Amino acid sequence: MQRRTFLLSGLALAASGLGLTAGTIAWRSARFQPDLTTLLQQLQHWQWQLTQAGFQLHSQGSWNASQIFQHLAQSVGGSYLGYPVAKPAWFRHSIGPLALHSFKAMGRMQHPLTEPIAGMPAVDPALPLPQALDLLLDALRQFLLSQQLAEHFAYGVLTQADYQAAHWLHIRQHLSEISVPSTIKPPSHQA
Repeated sequence: MQRRTFLLSGLALAASGLGLTAGTIAWRSARFQPDLTTLLQQLQHWQWQLTQAGFQLHSQGSWNASQIFQHLAQSVGGSYLGYPVAKPAWFRHSIGPLALHSFKAMGRMQHPLTEPIAGMPAVDPALPLPQALDLLLDALRQFLLSQQLAEHFAYGVLTQADYQAAHWLHIRQHLSEISVPSTIKPPSHQA
């Protein structure tokens, strides 16, 4: 009898711990507030630095900076154009949303940084960096204007806010591989 009580107590404790953890993840995930506008401004500043100041951006990862920007543009574009290949429905309704909530709760994403998006064209390592960054900037602007969004290939149906969080987390993780030269301020617009 004591063994049975011990096992039931252990199961109850484990279940309450899982419930508490799930509750904490849900609470922290709901409080996560990405700022795509500030991220867009940062990327626009980089574009100015590349085209006007002759700066270069370098990647410490396997993909060069152009490939990273192309990959990110594909990811953002998929949110309003659709993704060519989706994970199975059971994944998009279980593991995928749970992963996104966990990423939001942590405030960061963790995924393989050279994994292409299934069905998307291969990224071109020779595409000029300003052109690749333009692709990402255009995709972000279009996303922010989009009224209808496609189902995410891994996370399933997302609200605009959840898509913003997914994009922000994804972009920030990839940008962590890019080294930025010391920044200079763009010229002020004086009247």
